Amino acid sequence: MRRYQKNIVSQYFLAGVLTLAAFALHSEEPRADQVSTTTKPERSCTDYVPAYSHIYLSKDQTTSLGITLSIRNVDSTKKISVSRVEYYDTHGVLTDVLADKSFTLGPMATVSYVIDQQDMRGGVGANFIVRWSGDKQIHPPITEAVMVGSSGTKGYSFSSRGENIACDD
Repeated sequence: MRRYQKNIVSQYFLAGVLTLAAFALHSEEPRADQVSTTTKPERSCTDYVPAYSHIYLSKDQTTSLGITLSIRNVDSTKKISVSRVEYYDTHGVLTDVLADKSFTLGPMATVSYVIDQQDMRGGVGANFIVRWSGDKQIHPPITEAVMVGSSGTKGYSFSSRGENIACDD
């Protein structure tokens, strides 16, 4: 019986060695187009976000609004980099640079910037420019301005979504 068991073990061992040898003979080096030697490709984009520092209640009457700009990374696994956030007035004049140093916004994270209700420099045509970058596979962030204000007993609130105006991919 022992001799029979040794024969079976030897056969299995030999079969395993031959299988490994066959794989070794038939394996290939990966082609150059299958190997990535660079980091993940990135894209850089610019979003335009309309805003209002005041609105007209009538031809001659305005009410001021506070503005909150939110940049929301809606990707659950990838981060984005925000490199610049600018605030422009109705005439297209740069009014303020809210962020001029690049920072990382983690997955599902949000950053906000506030323009006070008393700051009417932006006007009815105010806007933000948001420059961001991330992996080409990332879902673009949501850029949004929320405006709130009141006049007498009336309150006003509304939002506007940003629009992607440029990407370098």
